[in-house]
Amino acid sequence: MSHLTVTWHCYDSFSENHPGFNLDNLGGSYSFKEGMRWPDYIAGYASEWYPYLEAIRQSIIERGVWAGGDWHQYSDNGAPVVAGGHFMVCSFRSWGDLMAAVWSSELNRDFSYIDFYMDGRLPTKANI
Repeated sequence: MSHLTVTWHCYDSFSENHPGFNLDNLGGSYSFKEGMRWPDYIAGYASEWYPYLEAIRQSIIERGVWAGGDWHQYSDNGAPVVAGGHFMVCSFRSWGDLMAAVWSSELNRDFSYIDFYMDGRLPTKANI
């Protein structure tokens, strides 16, 4: 599969009738703990979703997204949409899992979901 483009939209713009799949509902780790890395997170998904998750991961890194679940849900551009219409809208906890998985691997630093649960809990931004 070629490189998939990711755009960012308002969380509230998604509804049950939105075309595409909410990737958050298709797998993932809801118990991401310190010491885990990206491969631990995506292991909860069927391999067919890996390219979409990798596209989101790359977009998070490229954009330097360092934000909590409240930013994800209340920002005008906090929800990633992958070309083809698949998207990711998460609870605070599952957003924290995603962010911890991305940044634990990228920075080789231990994070857990609670570090990215809310903006007020964010660890000091380092090395990005």
